[in-house]
Amino acid sequence: MNQNFVQPKFTGSRFENSTLPVDVARDLAAYEALLIDLAKCLFLQDHPERQRVPKGFSDVHLAIVRVEVGSTRPVLALAATAAAAQPSLFDYGTNLYFAQARDLIAECIAAPDSTLPEKFPKELLSHFNQLGRSLRKGETLELPRKDTTQTAILNPERRRNLVLATNTVYEREMELTGYIGEADWVKGTFRLHLAESNHVTVPMPESFYDKIRQSGGRNRDYVFVKGVATYDSWERLQRVISVESLEVIKNSQLVTLFDELAQLEDGWYEGQGIAPDKNKLESVAQKFIDFYPENLPLPAIVPTQDGNILLEWDAEGDPSTDIDLGDMRASFHIFGTIGEDVEADFVLSTENGFESFFAFLSAHIQSRLT
Repeated sequence: MNQNFVQPKFTGSRFENSTLPVDVARDLAAYEALLIDLAKCLFLQDHPERQRVPKGFSDVHLAIVRVEVGSTRPVLALAATAAAAQPSLFDYGTNLYFAQARDLIAECIAAPDSTLPEKFPKELLSHFNQLGRSLRKGETLELPRKDTTQTAILNPERRRNLVLATNTVYEREMELTGYIGEADWVKGTFRLHLAESNHVTVPMPESFYDKIRQSGGRNRDYVFVKGVATYDSWERLQRVISVESLEVIKNSQLVTLFDELAQLEDGWYEGQGIAPDKNKLESVAQKFIDFYPENLPLPAIVPTQDGNILLEWDAEGDPSTDIDLGDMRASFHIFGTIGEDVEADFVLSTENGFESFFAFLSAHIQSRLT
């Protein structure tokens, strides 16, 4: 085992105090995969008479021996796999080819875009779709370079340029927000309508089927999708490759409205104005988020100076409701078809208070758009 085969260095706020986030392990695994494939290519370049590398040539792996104190610098050793005999590392100069591959990877990262090392096979640049993918803005992966004190610095932009040197798209982690349109249960995909008014087809893991059934077609339920997608050189989304997580925010617009109210403090209106009671407001918000009728237009929700809230709908008769958070009472008002006042009060703290209130709203509010 080579106890100090390579020592990458990670920089950025996540790597302070010698910590190594778990997701960065994927970068080290991607580095290992590139190292092995490149070592194979280098061997075959030197042995054109062979079609394949010798048996056992790639029975190696990288192991983290330790992480240096003072910075996030894992020391990686090159070792034979359990199934391989230790001497196989040195058959045909195998260890030498892995050392050459290590140095060539660093030179590839450090080289200008137009002058990549001649011995580096361009088809292997696709490995940078994985290597460095966990790096965020402001973070780097540095590799030592042979015969110099300078390092090769891989950051998100450099990784992107390396892939685009031979491809029209590159892969990166993505976060998308929108609502679920129709689902194709045969193909295992769903259409995600994005905030920018366009849409994209997303793979549908079986573990998310229930969420998609519940929220499909509900444009009030926003979803946050995390995964991997391809982008072109203009950073335009091309295709979603995989989905790692899908979070549904039911009635997201109502969530936003109530969250804004919860941020108010006493004196919110020109030095005056009582802030709504946060516990009472949360109780009302949860009922609206969970049970607000789908057939109703969403109201504007505004605070009143006495610490309560007012709901107003853009609908026939200008309906509105004052909700007194102190005694949990809702006072509804609407102008009738011949101009008369229609009023109704509801005690929301009773067992069926909100159910009766929402049923009344459904019967008396008609959107101006219908």
